[in-house]
Amino acid sequence: MIPATIQAPPSPLHFLANVVSSIEPTASFSPSPSHRSSSPLSARSLSSTPTSTFLHDVASLHIPCKTPETPRDSRHRALKHSNFSISMSQPDPSFVPFIRQKSGRRTRKTTELHLKGRLQMKTRRKELLEKAIKIKSLDNSPVNERQLLVLRMVYDEITMYPCESWMVLIAIIINRAYKQVKNWFSNERQKNRVGESIPFETEDGDKVRLRTTALATCQDWSDSFFEEVVMIYNYRVQRNSRFRSLRLHDASDYDQ
Repeated sequence: MIPATIQAPPSPLHFLANVVSSIEPTASFSPSPSHRSSSPLSARSLSSTPTSTFLHDVASLHIPCKTPETPRDSRHRALKHSNFSISMSQPDPSFVPFIRQKSGRRTRKTTELHLKGRLQMKTRRKELLEKAIKIKSLDNSPVNERQLLVLRMVYDEITMYPCESWMVLIAIIINRAYKQVKNWFSNERQKNRVGESIPFETEDGDKVRLRTTALATCQDWSDSFFEEVVMIYNYRVQRNSRFRSLRLHDASDYDQ
């Protein structure tokens, strides 16, 4: 017998935040191979959550990636790279890069819902862009430890080529001017372009190049999923930073 009321499960963001809160921040940060010694921060100041394992932690928590009601015939939207082959499936000879294959004719209701969703997404993106542009920070001011860790996690583990909407989300989350976030990724690609990137079309229709670690974590990347991942990592860095500050404060009081 089905019970009268069913308690709604917590959202992925709340679930992951609770899990992160229960994790003891004892791990020390190990810079990725692409992290150069010329960084303005020392290795000791970067002691925080390992970025190389963060996305694997996300995958182990079984984040419910957005799954459509009807199966799409997208043939794994990750495209074949010249130096990289995907072992999950054989490439479809009829597959066109960056173009999703239609599985059938859309009904009028489905088309209306699709257009409504696209309109809502464009409206929200416009509002977020306006919010990001209003963030003011000095042009020559270096990023702080938290901002650098978030930027590097995205660069090393998700993508070297974030689309505009993703850079807007990063700027808002780390409270950094949108133009500076955009310039940071551009400068980093010029001096530190290492690792494979796979052409990919997101759930929102954006063409990006994702790291293999990102695709191994989730095949349904979108603005909302990217926002959750970056927000949780930013929260985790903040929590570890506060934990270290309290530990240093307690140690200084003990010495006195």
